[in-house]
Amino acid sequence: MIDTAWDRLLDMIDHYADNPDRPVTVELEHTLAGLCVEAAREGSIDRELHMLATARWLSGLVAAHRVIRAMHPEVSPDDDLAVLRVIVTRWLHPARPGR
Repeated sequence: MIDTAWDRLLDMIDHYADNPDRPVTVELEHTLAGLCVEAAREGSIDRELHMLATARWLSGLVAAHRVIRAMHPEVSPDDDLAVLRVIVTRWLHPARPGR
């Protein structure tokens, strides 16, 4: 199986979203930005996005996910993580004409 930047990006988001003890830091933003740049080169992320700003927003989504989990423990953690992944995927993937 090929390990792409996109796969590593989603894995990192999953890891931080599921582990509220891991702090969301500037270092995380820089790591995410590097993965975004690499994924854009691969064609997995829209090249028109500003990658550092995108990484800041991804970090914010991870932090928001933690708040939502705390507010709604009745919702399955897997379901919440699946929704986060769909949001990230639809936001970052390049636009597809005709869809």
